Order: sequence, then structure tokens, then C-alpha cells
Amino acid sequence: MKIKVDISSKYAEKEIVIKSPAEDDELKAIIAKIKNIENKFSQINGYFNETVYSLSLKDILFFETNDRNVYAHTNKNAFLIHYRLYELEDKLPDNFLRVSKSSILNVEEISSLSRSVTGNLVQFKDSYKTIYISRRFLKELKNRLN
Repeated sequence: MKIKVDISSKYAEKEIVIKSPAEDDELKAIIAKIKNIENKFSQINGYFNETVYSLSLKDILFFETNDRNVYAHTNKNAFLIHYRLYELEDKLPDNFLRVSKSSILNVEEISSLSRSVTGNLVQFKDSYKTIYISRRFLKELKNRLN
């Protein structure tokens, strides 16, 4: 079996291509392992009023720190998360991007990006919630949105 890795900044996301002469048990095992890795971190536990909720990552708009705690924001609520932002940054899929010292957002949930006197502001789909983007991370966010 050959393994080739092509790393370039021109790619928007990771892609795996498998070339095989036939569909055999080894191929099926490889595909199953890749899917298992992909689904490994698709849920996260969030705490709200002494209750634990299993949150799907696709429902999370952004993660934000506040008073040394990390919160996962959905359309309606904010859930306490028992991870630090640097831990989340390593574990989250590619559609999440660090946009400031205190926040990571879900790029797929962005409705608009606007500039104001106070900074760059992101508005999310179907939500009243907004967050500010650090100038340091603005270029990468614009590249992801294109």
C-alpha cells in the first residue's frame, strides 16, 4: 500500500482519495477507520443549569471564554464546556476557526461579516448573537469564506 501526502495552502479543506484495484476487506476496514476518526469528535457535553446536554458540533455557533470558563453558544443558549480553547482548537474539525484570543467560531454558521468603528463583527445565521474578530485572524477568516 502506498501513502501520499500533498500539503499546500491552496486547499480549502482536507481530502482523502483512495485508489484500489478492487473493493476488498482491507479497503472496507480503511474506510471504516477513517469514518470513525471523522465522527470521533462530533458531539460535546455542555452544562446548563445543573443539566448535561449532548451538543452536536454543527449546532454550535462559537466557543467563547468568559471569567476563565469556556462556553459553547448555540442559537438560543450558552453551555459551559469543560475544555480550554487551545484543547478545542486541536480537536475541532476544519469548519471551526480561531478568530480572537477568546473565541473560536463555526465558519459554516456565519451570516455576515461587517466592519464597524469598534472592529470586525460577525453575525450568525438564525441568531441575534454576534462576536468581534481580531484583526490578526481576519485574513484567514476571509480566505475561508471565499
